[in-house]
Amino acid sequence: MDNDMTDLKKIFHSFGINHLLNASTSGLLLFKKQADGDGYECTVENESARRMTGLKKLNGASWDSIAGKRAENMAAGDGVISGLDFESYFAETSTWCRLSNTPVNENHFLCTLTDITRYKEIENKEDIVLEILRDAEKTVQFGTYIWYHTSQQVEWSEGLYVLLGYSPAEANQCPASIDRYIEHIHPDDRERVLARMPDSFEIDQPSELEYRVITLTGQEKYIQSRSLYHPGDDANPPKITGCVVDVTSIKRVRSQLMEKVEELNRSNGDLEQFAYVASHDLQEPLRKIVSFGERLEKKGKETLDEEMGMYLDRILNATRRMQSMISNLLEFSRLTRTRQGFEKTDLNIIAKGVLSDLELITRQKEAVIRIDEMPTIEAIPSQIAQLFQNLLSNSLKFTNEAILPVITVQSEELSPTEQINYGLPSDRAYIRLTFSDNGIGFDDDDASRIFTIFQRLRGRSEYEGAGIGLSVCKKVVENHAGIIMASARPGAGATFTIILPLTQLS
Repeated sequence: MDNDMTDLKKIFHSFGINHLLNASTSGLLLFKKQADGDGYECTVENESARRMTGLKKLNGASWDSIAGKRAENMAAGDGVISGLDFESYFAETSTWCRLSNTPVNENHFLCTLTDITRYKEIENKEDIVLEILRDAEKTVQFGTYIWYHTSQQVEWSEGLYVLLGYSPAEANQCPASIDRYIEHIHPDDRERVLARMPDSFEIDQPSELEYRVITLTGQEKYIQSRSLYHPGDDANPPKITGCVVDVTSIKRVRSQLMEKVEELNRSNGDLEQFAYVASHDLQEPLRKIVSFGERLEKKGKETLDEEMGMYLDRILNATRRMQSMISNLLEFSRLTRTRQGFEKTDLNIIAKGVLSDLELITRQKEAVIRIDEMPTIEAIPSQIAQLFQNLLSNSLKFTNEAILPVITVQSEELSPTEQINYGLPSDRAYIRLTFSDNGIGFDDDDASRIFTIFQRLRGRSEYEGAGIGLSVCKKVVENHAGIIMASARPGAGATFTIILPLTQLS
C-alpha cells in the first residue's frame, strides 16, 4: 500500500485525474510525510487551491508554509495530522478558507480548501450589528425579544436581562420564558398586560403598552413595550418580535415638568390677577391727582408764578402718562387672560374697520395704505383688530417726513416646505401676513426686543406712546398659535411678518 501511495502523481496522470482535480471548485492538496519524518510537503495541487491561496506553486511547499500559524492548532497523532477543520485567511487574495484534513494513511493526508469569504463577511457584519445593538441597549436602556408563537419559546437579548436586573451569571442560570417575564410585571399592572397580550398576535398591527416591572433586585421601573407579529411561512415559524424600553427617567422628568407647568400656571394666574387688580385700583387715585391738578391749574393760573406753573404742568403730564401706562397694562392683562371667543373671522372686514378708525391720521399724514385680499380664519375678532390697529398705527407714527408714507399689507398661504422651515406642524394650513412701510425703520439688532413690554427704541420727546403696542401684538399672535417677526433698516422702513393658522385646534 505504501508503494502505491508513494507515487500518486503517476497514477493521477495515467488516469487523467489532474484534469478532474482542476475542474473542481474546491481547493485540493495532497500532503506526504517528509523523508526525515518532520512535517509534510505538498505533492498534488489543483488550480482552485492556487487561486484561493494566491501561491503560484504549491507543489513541494510544506504544510506549515501553506497553512501558516493556524497549522500549530492541528494536533498530530501517530505522525499523521488528524482530521480537524479550521479557518485560515490568505492575504494575497483576501480570501477566507475552511481547511479540512482527511487522513489517507499514516504518511498522507488530503486537504480540502473551501472558500468561505462571503460567509465570513456576513458573519462580520452580523457581529458589527450585534455589537451596535448591545451598545445601543446599554445607552438607551432597552431590550429586545423574540416570542415563537407555536412553541411558546422565548429569546431575550442581553439588554432585556440587564433591564430586569439580571447579572450575566444570573442570566445564564435563568433561561428566558413567558412565565418568567410575567413574574416581573408589577402586580397592579399584571392583569391589564395579560388582557392586552392577545392583541400582540394581530397580523401587521403593532402593539404598544406602558406598564411597570419589578426587577430582580426589587427596583420598580416604568417601561414601554412595542411588539409586532410575523405570521411566518413554510421556512419560518410565526413569531412576535418586541422591544422593551426603560422610560422611568422620562416619566420622572415628565412628572416634574407637569408640576412645574402647573406651578407656573398658578403663578401666571396670580400675576395676571395682581396686574388687573393693581391697575384697576391705581386708576382712582390717579384720576383724583389729575382732577385736582387741573382745578389747581385753572384757579391758580393767575396767582402761580412761572416756576410753580412749570412744576404743576410736569406733575400733570407725568400723572397722565402713568394713567396711560396703567390703562395699557390693564389692557395687556385682559388680553393675556383671554383664551375663548374663536370664530370665523373675515380679515378683510377687520382691516376695513381699522382703516376707518385710522382715517383721520391717515389723511393728516397723506399716507397710502394698500391691503391685499385676505382669507377668513378662525380667530378672536377683537384681538385681530387690535393687532392690525397697532401695526398700522405703528407705521403711521414712525413715518419719514421726507417721503410720502406708503404702507402695504400682503397675504399669502404658506407652502408645506415653508411650514417645515418655520417649524410649524403639518396638520394645519397657515397664512403669512406682511406689514411693510417706508418709514424711519430701526436697527435690525433691536428686532427681538421691540416686542418687550414698555420697551421703547425712540425717546418720549420724539414720539408718544408707552411702548406696549408691539408687546400686545406679540401676545395676540401667541394666543392664535402663530409667529410674529420683525426686520428693518434705519431710514429704510420696517417689515412685520405674522404667521397665523387658518384653523385652531379643537
